[in-house]
Amino acid sequence: MSLTLSLILPKEHAVLTSVLASYFEETASKARVDPGDRARQMLHRKDVTAFWVVKDSKRIGFALVLNLPDDRRELSEFSIFAPHRRQGHGQEAARVLLQEFPGYWRMGISAQSQSALAFWGTCLSILPGIIDLRQGAPFTEFQSRSYSFQIADPTIGPTTEQTTGSEHDTE
Repeated sequence: MSLTLSLILPKEHAVLTSVLASYFEETASKARVDPGDRARQMLHRKDVTAFWVVKDSKRIGFALVLNLPDDRRELSEFSIFAPHRRQGHGQEAARVLLQEFPGYWRMGISAQSQSALAFWGTCLSILPGIIDLRQGAPFTEFQSRSYSFQIADPTIGPTTEQTTGSEHDTE
């Protein structure tokens, strides 16, 4: 299975708005997020990188990454479109995305989407290169929990700090 990431360009605002509308209905329908405003914000912020998840030249999902200081990132939004789920595409997309950006990551998990909770609980425990996986409190009232972890840089060996981490439950 060969997935790639392709930058979402500002001219694709209408397409991103459409997929965000479905995404927010599935993951946070009570949040009252305006998909058009969110798309515009994500495509014009310098600290956000927006990607299409592409397989065989077809968009099958998206990921929005907030780039924080000191090699830290937040997976702000991530989805594989419904017709492409349960085929391993989400796990492969997560692997490609996370390994593209070594460093520290965090993400909140939707309280409304039990499939998101199950997916990330399994995915993060089996993806290569994840160090010091921690479960924590949600960032917003629309989330059930959060995860934080580090992705090892494959070009350098693990540091002492990287090899001593263990999973913690901080909820």
